[in-house]
Amino acid sequence: MIVLGLAACGADPAAPTNDVSAVKEDLTKLQGTNGLIRMPESSSLANGSVHGTYLAARLLDTSFPAVASERTRGELERVLKSAEADLITQLKALVALKRSGSSSWASYGSIIEQGTAALPATVTFANLSGYIDLVDVLVQLEPNARLARLETFDAEPGVEHLLSGALMAFSNSMYFSNSEEVRSMFPAVQSALPQLIGSSRGKGLNYFRALTAMTNASRSGLGSNDFDKAAEELRTLKGCKEFPSLYRMEPDKASPCSLSISAAMIAVPGAYDFGENK
Repeated sequence: MIVLGLAACGADPAAPTNDVSAVKEDLTKLQGTNGLIRMPESSSLANGSVHGTYLAARLLDTSFPAVASERTRGELERVLKSAEADLITQLKALVALKRSGSSSWASYGSIIEQGTAALPATVTFANLSGYIDLVDVLVQLEPNARLARLETFDAEPGVEHLLSGALMAFSNSMYFSNSEEVRSMFPAVQSALPQLIGSSRGKGLNYFRALTAMTNASRSGLGSNDFDKAAEELRTLKGCKEFPSLYRMEPDKASPCSLSISAAMIAVPGAYDFGENK
């Protein structure tokens, strides 16, 4: 599973690219026989997954009911009642069920309570990814969830895993009790952001993480012109063989799209235009 750390942002209403009808059409193509949404990179599979359905719900937000069938809701409830499903999977299923328009999501308060109880008081590099995975889902069900404090760590642009952590912290700064402090952390990474967002070539997932981080890095020196240029570069990665509204990781137009990346790009100014259709 691709770990980007989805930022809880809405689509930019001034963006010039996708509209919600195109995304709906693509996600409808990805609905599996079990009613859940398949990942584009594994769209040959018959069944969809809770994770794919959760990402679709994040991407479409209030328009998600248009691609959620009774079978979708039934399968999500089956997962919520399963003793074998892990907490994150159940929380994602609950978010998707809520966004599908079903009122039955309110019957699963015990799962929300488990998620709240699992939140740490302090976050370090060691538990950063796990915390973001949890809190990002949880706050959609419990907006007043207690936020943890992030302890700073050494992060250099040349050390990939530390760079990833810093970018994820910026992207999700709103999920920390010391959010303003987080936005000014990691000065070396902030200085590197203009170069990181300049092109996707050779940068892998950290290119996309940098895009979602750029508006939350208060010392990066980036401005609206930089955001516009970054959005223009990002749009060269829009569309793949079957799914023209989604984003792919690679410049090669024959490469598959990624639902994880597409959902994360909601946080990037100019990535989507859901406008009046949403």
